[in-house]
Formats: sequence, structure tokens, C-alpha cells
Amino acid sequence: MQPSSPSAGSPASPSRTFFEYLAVRAGEQWFAVDVQATVEIRGPETFDRTGSEGRLTLTVRENALRVVDLRRLSGLTPFTYTCPAMALVRAGVDVIGLAVDEVGDIESVPRKQLRADNPLGYVFCSQSIAMPDKREIPLIDPMLLIAA
Repeated sequence: MQPSSPSAGSPASPSRTFFEYLAVRAGEQWFAVDVQATVEIRGPETFDRTGSEGRLTLTVRENALRVVDLRRLSGLTPFTYTCPAMALVRAGVDVIGLAVDEVGDIESVPRKQLRADNPLGYVFCSQSIAMPDKREIPLIDPMLLIAA
């Protein structure tokens, strides 16, 4: 018997009403990553040795991925050889590792809470999420991580 609904058996389309994000933390600051850009959530990681360019890398399933240290980008003491948690995120055609102190939950907020500004000034964030308690959560732009 075939499904009667045209969308049955197909993935649900992204909601136009709500925005889902993965919460990640560097130091005391929480950030948001669009769940649509999140490829994988990983636990503690040990980085590969840095290359001649000094970039951190991580080998995942025989693929060397560039690692971006959210602590360093946030002005905190950078990770050296390990990090407590990591999220793999898609930036265009590339997948990069985002080294963080903690990966939190997937959260959902009304899209009207997205702001086209970045009040905290992080160069790797192009937007923010206005929270009910008047806090702003910077929204990481994976394409800006590549340039950072």
C-alpha cells in the first residue's frame, strides 16, 4: 500500500517558523551553530600534529579535517593537543572540526528571534539569537570560520 500523503516517506522540510541550533561553549560563552550545518557531534579529541602552516587537523575516517579552535577565536587560552568536545560542521563543500569546551543540546527558537547583527563582535558570527532573558547568543557562520 502506498502512502496517501505526498510528503510521506520524505524528510520533513525545515520549519519556516522555528530555527534549530546546536549549542556549543567556549569558556563561559555559549554560541549557536545552525543544526542544518552540523554533520556530527564528537566527544574528546586528540589533534594530529600541526602541519607546516601551524594549522590543527584531525583525521576522521581517513580524512584529514581542518580544526578551528573556538577558544582561540574567542580570545581564550587555546587548546594545545586535545579538546573536551568537537562538532563537525559543513562550510560550503568542506567539513571542519570545531573544537569546543562543551557541546550542549539542540535548541529550537522562533525565527523572529534571529537578529541580523552581532552585538558581541565575534568576527566568525554574522547573526545572533535574542533570548527571552535579554541575552544574545552569537550564531556561528561556518564560512567565516574558514577565514578565521
